[in-house]
Amino acid sequence: MWDTSVEKVHLKMELDSLENLPQHPLPERYGWRFYQPGDELHWARIETSAGEFSQIEGGLRRFERDFPDREPLPERMLFLTDGGVPFATVTAWFEPDGAGLLHYVAIAAAHQGQGLSRALTGLGMNRLRALGHRSARLDTQTYSWVAIRVYREFGFRPVIHGEDDKRGWRIVSEKTGIDFLKKD
Repeated sequence: MWDTSVEKVHLKMELDSLENLPQHPLPERYGWRFYQPGDELHWARIETSAGEFSQIEGGLRRFERDFPDREPLPERMLFLTDGGVPFATVTAWFEPDGAGLLHYVAIAAAHQGQGLSRALTGLGMNRLRALGHRSARLDTQTYSWVAIRVYREFGFRPVIHGEDDKRGWRIVSEKTGIDFLKKD
């Protein structure tokens, strides 16, 4: 769920270890599966519904740009399903230095607010670990402050390099009631 009432500031988070992750099982009603050829449209619809794009065509263009090589997707891109129909997605991607990247976490608007974000995030995090990653990063934005609370529960912490980062984390801190600028 995006909150466009706040200033949009791009943010980064990191997690030093993928060991001892909290476990959040998926409710029995739902299933999950890996990417299959042709899922580009499902991905674009989910991401558009969640607010990442204003039109499905923009989502399809981004998919083509960010995933030109489809070969890794059947083991890295996952979908939550309802009656077999994908409605949420997470990608267990990777950085050039070998760190895992929790990427494009999204739940279609009709399924938001049902407590599925922890199960979806956990699915992606467990997949990163299963693929041999030891640490993880993610890119987010202040619009996603609701999701940032979930990422924090998994152990992610803010990356702060400058004033823009501090401004963004002040916004998230105000919205969540959690001081993200405080050193642990």
